[in-house]
Amino acid sequence: MNILLVAMGLDIGGAETHVVSLAKELKNIGHNPVVISSGGVYVDELLDKNIPHYDAPLDQKDIKSIIKSLTMMKKAIKDEKIQIIHAHGRIPALIGKIISILNRLPFMTSAHAKFVHGGLYKYMSFWGEEVISVSEDIKNHLMDNFGVDEEKITIITNGIDTDKFSFSENVSTLYKDIGLKENSKKIVYISRIEGNLATLLELVIEVGQDLYKDNKDIELIIAGSGDDFERIQKLVNEVNSRFDKPFMYLLGKRTDIADIMSLGDVAICVSRTALESMACKRPVILAGGEGYMGLLNKDNIELAISNNFTGRTVENNITKESLENDIKQVLYELDSEDRRDLGVLGRSTVEKYFSIKSMTEETLTIYERLLKRR
Repeated sequence: MNILLVAMGLDIGGAETHVVSLAKELKNIGHNPVVISSGGVYVDELLDKNIPHYDAPLDQKDIKSIIKSLTMMKKAIKDEKIQIIHAHGRIPALIGKIISILNRLPFMTSAHAKFVHGGLYKYMSFWGEEVISVSEDIKNHLMDNFGVDEEKITIITNGIDTDKFSFSENVSTLYKDIGLKENSKKIVYISRIEGNLATLLELVIEVGQDLYKDNKDIELIIAGSGDDFERIQKLVNEVNSRFDKPFMYLLGKRTDIADIMSLGDVAICVSRTALESMACKRPVILAGGEGYMGLLNKDNIELAISNNFTGRTVENNITKESLENDIKQVLYELDSEDRRDLGVLGRSTVEKYFSIKSMTEETLTIYERLLKRR
């Protein structure tokens, strides 16, 4: 099959890495995926696998950008003999819907998070003939707030490449490049840096500063970029300047995420990034823009699975005290065996429920159903 995967961009983010992983696995099993997006750090990863990428401003919603995206998508469909359009995101779905009508192509979408649904947003959101939801609560969101027919929705959980995301002991180059201490206790934070996620990162930085005052063996490693990157960079520089040596490192856009995760004694993240950290056998504190579940363990992992590791269904707002206590628990209260058990729990959960192969096979079933109708 020749499949066009449409994404807003290919920088750090759950939907973005999902698209890259799906494209690579489709290629591995003999299909012809093509990706169109506004670009980003993961484009080279696609090109290395001989997966075509077309540049279009799919992260912009002004008329000029929409026209440019429509033009580029029409070109991709013609050049690559596309049979199916699979959109990931609101703007990609809008453009994909228009092109699917003009070219009489099957059109479907994936919902990776809850969408704003007030006012015109409800009527400017398009879902296609089939819809993939990554969790039960997003499926309910689509039905309750957008009126999507339940029969159109299939729940397919995120798929993680456990070969790529596994614990790496070969991180000596990273130690040198970043300037890390060998025996420090390392906190890793990986996410986009914008909006409520930037607000969360400010809290993480504040907690990191307080921990460092009491324990000079703390280091905070931050990977990600976004609209608020420069503001956070300024804040990190200010905090580091208050002490005798830097202990916070803002790395920006990175593609060596598995290695960065492997550095950490604990990872603060949510959703797909949490699953990737779990695959690397890292203890995970679930904290994001939609909820807070604290340290992931055997008591709350089933609940975490149900809300796609976001904490959306938990009425538990993050506080400075709760985050600090959870970090202290991992770094100073749990013994090495307890930390290892948390890592094993995470890895085994990913292997059992979040396989990239099973996710791709289930998605292919929907593609085949769409083509059969035509």
